Amino acid sequence: MAYEPGELKVFNPNKEISREITLEILIRHRDALKQARTGELVGVSVEQMKDNDRKMNQVRALNLIISAQREMINISRPILFFRSTQKWKKKYKEDEQRKEHPFEKENTDYSRMLDWLNFLRYCEKAILIAERTSRVDDDFIIKKQTQDGEVNELTQNFYEMIDELEGSYEQIYLLMLTNKIVSAGIEEDEELTYKEKEEEAIRRVVET
Repeated sequence: MAYEPGELKVFNPNKEISREITLEILIRHRDALKQARTGELVGVSVEQMKDNDRKMNQVRALNLIISAQREMINISRPILFFRSTQKWKKKYKEDEQRKEHPFEKENTDYSRMLDWLNFLRYCEKAILIAERTSRVDDDFIIKKQTQDGEVNELTQNFYEMIDELEGSYEQIYLLMLTNKIVSAGIEEDEELTYKEKEEEAIRRVVET
């Protein structure tokens, strides 16, 4: 579309952020999750890899997944903080009420997102401890001697963390959906309650 001289061109930064930043993060998360499940790298098929290398790639993907989810949280925090504080101010209009119910202690989307950030920090710490200690019970991959030589073997810790990270992604993405940071095609309806919007978001995520 051409614009005449002096004509005001409307720029929507939220749409640009969604297209350029959010999409790029979600694509990296998808690729990292695939790497964790199969050991496959972007542009390199599993058939081209040795089994030991493939399993090392799977473990390395844990940090990539965590990094992508942390970025999802970072781009969401300002919006969640703003929307959550607005709801808090609307709920507690008087100064005395706000003193009795400080924002920091309220159960909000912002606080829930921070809970997921703390969970990801816990995961990062668990990986770091596993790398630094000589114990094997906290490891995500161990080496075993077989007739064919030394082989890498993924541990139960690895599979449990993958499942937990899939769960955290769902909840982080859901908070982004319900706060309109990303879109799943949910129609605007001012009459819908927050709970109804949340249930609709969950339904669409499951059906996708």
